Formats: sequence, structure tokens, C-alpha cells
Amino acid sequence: MRRLILPTIALIAVGACSQPAETAAAPAAAAAPTARPQSPEALALAARIQAEGAEAVFQDLIGPPDHNGLDPVFAGIATGAPEWLALVPALEPQTDGMYSEGIQEALMQALSVNTAGVLALMPENGSYFFVCANAPAEARAKVEAINDPALEAAKTECLAYVDGTAPEMIEINAAN
Repeated sequence: MRRLILPTIALIAVGACSQPAETAAAPAAAAAPTARPQSPEALALAARIQAEGAEAVFQDLIGPPDHNGLDPVFAGIATGAPEWLALVPALEPQTDGMYSEGIQEALMQALSVNTAGVLALMPENGSYFFVCANAPAEARAKVEAINDPALEAAKTECLAYVDGTAPEMIEINAAN
């Protein structure tokens, strides 16, 4: 049964992280999906997580001989590619400290590339503070352009951090 559940979850996660057309005013060419090959590295990592479990794969990636084994994963997530974003729900709960910061940084970078995919991961697998507050300047317009009702709460919260109007941001700005 587990072998059936994990592939189903992975397919749902990839679908949830796929970036839909974000604005009603977008030109038809921009709204049309672009065919691009999926990352074989991401697909192989997803298969490993399915077979071995997220914790075992995570420990292997950070353990000897290569304690930087997550760097390519962070780089993949930063691309915003749906197959990489689909790995975040399995890997993020395993992280702490610098590894958690690595995922948050990667999500921040991906926010401008696959805005809907990143917002779909919030707040369970991403921190608005780390992902949105220091997001690249072009991210604000892309977050604002999201019109999916399922992402409205994440959009509103992210914009509050981007704009510095979230209570946490107001407190930090007042202290400085």
C-alpha cells in the first residue's frame, strides 16, 4: 500500500507545484504551458525518497563523504521547477539549522520563477519571513498577479512580508 501512496503523493505534489497562468491579462502565449524536460536528478531523488524514506535520504545527503550533498538540491529548488518543488514537503521536515535556511533561501529564489508553486508550499514548508521578506524585487509583482483563490491567503501573507507590513516586520523595522 505504501508503494501506491507515495507515488500518488509525489504526482499530486508535482501538480500542486505546477505554475498555472497567473493573471487573467496575460497574453495567450504566456499562458500556454511550455514543454520542458523534467530534471532527471529530481526524479531520481523522488524515487530514492519513495524507496528509502525522506529521513534516510536526507541523512545520506548530509553525511560523509559529502556533507554538501544538499547543495544541488537547493540549487534545483531555486529553479522553481515543479519536480524540485515537489521534493520540499518530504525534505523540509528533516531539516534544521543551516539546511532549513538553505531550503528557505532556495524557495525565496524560486518565488520569482514559479510563484504559484512556492506559495502552494506556504506556510507548511516555507517561512513567510525567510521566503517573502527578502525576496527579489521582481517577486512582488508576480505575487500580486496570483489570482488563484486557493492561494489567496498565502498571497496576502507573502505580500505583507514583502511590503514590511506584517506585524513581525513592523516590530523589526521599529527596532532598527
